Amino acid sequence: MRKRIEAAILAVTLIILIGFCVQNTSAIDVITQNVVISQVQVKDSISATNEVVEIYNNGSNVVDITNWCLFYASKDYLTPPGSDWRKLACFVPDTTNTEVALGGQSYARIVSKSFTPSYTEDFLAVFSSMLSNDAGHVRLVDNLGNEVDRVGWGSLAVNPEGVPAIMGDSGIIERKFDVDRDVLVDTNNNAADFFDTSLDLCRNMIGLQDVVPVGYLSDVSQDCSLAPDICNNIDGLQTVMPDGYATDGQGGCISLDICPNLGGVQLVLPRNYLLKDDGSCINDLLPLKITELLPNPVGNDAGSEFIEIFNPNDRQVDLTDYRLGIGLNDEKTLTFPEGSTIAPGAFESFSNTDYAFTLVNSSSQVKLLLSDNIIIDTTEPYIDPLPGMSWALIDSTWQYTDRVTPGADNLAKSVEAVDAVPIAISEAVVVDSILKPCAPNQYRSPDTNRCRLIVSDSTSVLTPCKTGQYRSEETNRCRSIVSDVASLVPCSEGEERNPITNRCRSVLGASTTTLAPCAEGEERNPDTNRCRKVVATMPPAGFAVQPIADTATGMVGWWAFGGIGLLALGYGGWEWRVEIVRLSRRLASFIHLSK
Repeated sequence: MRKRIEAAILAVTLIILIGFCVQNTSAIDVITQNVVISQVQVKDSISATNEVVEIYNNGSNVVDITNWCLFYASKDYLTPPGSDWRKLACFVPDTTNTEVALGGQSYARIVSKSFTPSYTEDFLAVFSSMLSNDAGHVRLVDNLGNEVDRVGWGSLAVNPEGVPAIMGDSGIIERKFDVDRDVLVDTNNNAADFFDTSLDLCRNMIGLQDVVPVGYLSDVSQDCSLAPDICNNIDGLQTVMPDGYATDGQGGCISLDICPNLGGVQLVLPRNYLLKDDGSCINDLLPLKITELLPNPVGNDAGSEFIEIFNPNDRQVDLTDYRLGIGLNDEKTLTFPEGSTIAPGAFESFSNTDYAFTLVNSSSQVKLLLSDNIIIDTTEPYIDPLPGMSWALIDSTWQYTDRVTPGADNLAKSVEAVDAVPIAISEAVVVDSILKPCAPNQYRSPDTNRCRLIVSDSTSVLTPCKTGQYRSEETNRCRSIVSDVASLVPCSEGEERNPITNRCRSVLGASTTTLAPCAEGEERNPDTNRCRKVVATMPPAGFAVQPIADTATGMVGWWAFGGIGLLALGYGGWEWRVEIVRLSRRLASFIHLSK
């Protein structure tokens, strides 16, 4: 039994020791694999012997790299570690009982001897220049002789990791950076893992920067440093002075914008603006009025349409900061050229020859605005103006007028413009120029455009008709009775012809003296001259009207009510037939037991 216990203890001890060794070895492997060769420089723009090899700890834990070494081999080496591998440098502590450690995500560099006097970065060891510009290999080996990483460059390198990296004219290759994982890329394929830094604008930063990052500056050595903030009192990073600002001499910036309430930056007070006490700027432009439009001129519209503006002020107004909005929704905007002015108290008309605009004939309006879209004045919308009628502001009211006055005071419509309806004066001018004038006792009819006799009083002016004639009521002319009668159908018996109207009328209808007397009990209607019955006056009743009871109706109501009640009882009995039967049985049993 004792032997069995001892055997069990031994087995457990061996399992623990083996597990510790496996775990320790795995940890060492993981840490070792985190260290990579991150950069190889075979030359720079100053010297072909300025060489650098850099390693990087890709992990977050510290790695002991004591007695680790870097080796170099030319392009032709076949099987490491053959005789063609030459030691560049090893990481040996300066004193005993110490070690060389590489912190998490940290660099360590070895630099050629010729480069050390001018090299400004920290370095761990020095080696003699020997790296080939065309093709070669560098390998990192740990203190046990295990290869940690290897880099081959140049197309002639025979044994790199994967495909050799391309070494460009810059003489520097650098390992790519995975931004998402925050590590340097290591796929064991040098061509995929490295890039030529001739395209890198920030060689001192991890990864490839083909553009200088925001907030950084790149120097002649293609090293980048954080740019200073010129305006530390403004949110964000300002590497250059913002527009409209100047330094305050204490690391901050002050605004030079005189009018912060206006768009853009105003380094000087804009023309026609005033500075208020609260620091804002307001427009001091004088008010103007739109006074007349001609949207539908007679003939060709080109050069005939115009917009008239009036300056009611006692001084000249510069139009440079004004503009016109044409259309119900400002579909067209017009700006006035530099130097356009209106004299005090003057009218100024602008035609569609001076400016490219169109006033539509259907319906539109015009607005006068400032450059900041503040409305100064607007017309009332016009609707379907007739040719030659202008839309004018007269006595503070917008109305049509046939007297067009561009550049002058507006005039109300002429007398010919009846009932304020626009008149096409062009047609009147054409007609008047063709028709002959009427006689002194005639006038021209506005409906037919013909000459008609002027008659002021028919009783005093008209000559009496001759014997055998009568005057027509419709035409006021004399007509022959004989000629009319000859063409008329003779009147019937008991009728006669009216000498005034020449129409037949009843002989009896002319007089009421020949009417037959009405019968007894009738009277003659004075309005129709007809007989009607005489209605006697009803004598008053000797007693009050008494209500009579409608017994038949009352009986019908009671029969209807009773019928409805019987129907309701019958329906209820049918619905509750089962319950009624049960109740009757219980009552019967109760009655039987009580006997």
